[in-house]
Amino acid sequence: MFSAQVGLWIDPTRALIVFAKSLTAHVVESRLLSPSRFYDHVIQALGTPGPLLVVGPGDTKAELCERLVETAQRPGWVVLLEQSGSSRDRDILVELAERLRGE
Repeated sequence: MFSAQVGLWIDPTRALIVFAKSLTAHVVESRLLSPSRFYDHVIQALGTPGPLLVVGPGDTKAELCERLVETAQRPGWVVLLEQSGSSRDRDILVELAERLRGE
């Protein structure tokens, strides 16, 4: 069974990161950033590598994972990708919290 401590919802415009232990969230917006810089900012905000649940619509999830591999500065990520259609911040936060708790 996969047990993540960090959940990430990402689309081309923003990323919402939820940290299960501290029950905190962080937002990274892509405004004025190239895709690679956006992904670098997201990776930096994730902090210490570990189990990571990545959800969201479209291909942005896979593109972020490719960037994790390309940078290779942060080995140790174990990533589970899942599809999500939610787009409202509140719905996203609830969905991530439920998935991190295994509901």
